[in-house]
Amino acid sequence: MTNEEIKRIKVIQVKCDNSFAFFVRYMFKEIHKIKFTVKPFHNQLFEVAERIFSGELTRVIINIPPRYSKTEIFVKMFIAYGIYKNSRSKFMHLSYSDQLALDNAAAAKEYIESEAFQVLCPISLKKDTKAKGCYHTEDGGVVYSTSSKGPVTGFGAGVMDSEEFAGALIWDDPHKPEDAKSDIMRSAVNDRYSNTIRSRTNDPKTPIVVIMQRLHEEDLSGYLLNGGSKEDWYHVKIPVYDINGEPIFPEKHDKTELQSMASDAYTFAGQYMQEPAPLEGGKIKREWFEIVSPLEVPDNIIKDMYIDGAFTDKTTNDPTGIDVIGFDKKTDTIYVFNAIDELMELPELLDLIPEFAEANDMDRKSTIRIEPKASGQAIRPMLRRNTTLNATEIQGKQVAAGKIGRVDACSPSMRSGKVKLVKGSWNISYIHQLTVFPNGKHDEHVDNLCYAICDHFNIYKKKRKSSY
Repeated sequence: MTNEEIKRIKVIQVKCDNSFAFFVRYMFKEIHKIKFTVKPFHNQLFEVAERIFSGELTRVIINIPPRYSKTEIFVKMFIAYGIYKNSRSKFMHLSYSDQLALDNAAAAKEYIESEAFQVLCPISLKKDTKAKGCYHTEDGGVVYSTSSKGPVTGFGAGVMDSEEFAGALIWDDPHKPEDAKSDIMRSAVNDRYSNTIRSRTNDPKTPIVVIMQRLHEEDLSGYLLNGGSKEDWYHVKIPVYDINGEPIFPEKHDKTELQSMASDAYTFAGQYMQEPAPLEGGKIKREWFEIVSPLEVPDNIIKDMYIDGAFTDKTTNDPTGIDVIGFDKKTDTIYVFNAIDELMELPELLDLIPEFAEANDMDRKSTIRIEPKASGQAIRPMLRRNTTLNATEIQGKQVAAGKIGRVDACSPSMRSGKVKLVKGSWNISYIHQLTVFPNGKHDEHVDNLCYAICDHFNIYKKKRKSSY
């Protein structure tokens, strides 16, 4: 090897040491002889991987469309890079199919044994390692792969008390798509996580990564995100369209093809939009809502906050929905500025409300309007006592009308373009919840928007009582 070649290798080593993204691009091109096409969502995955390797994230759920490089990045390359960083790393990899799990582990092994890898990091695998699904490094590292139903006793991920990254448990596609429709099969996977899989880490800090396309509201992602395992999960949701309604990977699926695929509404909603419910519930249409830039919103609009609160972290309840909504009297238009939903207890909500109000530039003229259910009657006096916020309960016929009645009464205002959404990362999930109503699992933003429409357009009222 010449001095120039040695210098080149050292530069590549430094870049790989400091960047998982560079490692992926370099190894992919060296092995497959083509460039790895990097889109913005790939960079998002790279950043999450770096945070796992650094120890910042230990429980991660990634929902992403099929064939969008998830397995290449978060199984094959992730395992190879983990061994690159620490040859003592212990990995456990699961998938719904035993053959898929074995093939993924074998691909990671091929990366590790490749000349491109070995030049950068000469790590030896034990000579007696012949099985694709279980192999060991000479330093004690291991990669074990099996199906979601496969044997895991005797195997563990991670290393006890390691101060550096030392492996992970990666569950890629835990459900077979057709099995996710069965309550029994779906529950079996969810129960296996809580009863067996989560215990296969050798240290509490060992990362667990679940990466999958959404298949059902109560698939493993839904189960975990709704508190089924009592763990806090960092959630990455990557729908096939970006915030501007453009395909995130047009080289894979352009807009025409995606529109054709959307004819199977249920499959498209889950596997491609990561919102497992029919795209349309029939009551509210997505074309009724224009997304506008913050620069297009008139000045001096008073913002109110609407709260539809479960006020509990129990998974049997809807999340607490908080929407910041304002009304432009000149154009008779409602603007939705922001919307969030979280499972939280009352003390957490009391802390969040003032923070969210400040973050959204609400002032003393603003009103906090709270649906009088769950602990709604308790929160108003607490906010009045402990903050300067003007809190009030939503009352009258708009509450008594019920969800379907409110939507029927408010849909003409939506249909006529009187509701605009201010551009933000929340837009996609917000519109989805509106359009799947009443078939979706949650409807807190539907309630809040209808309350705002009722207030501003005098629905159910003979005379408008404005808080402005």
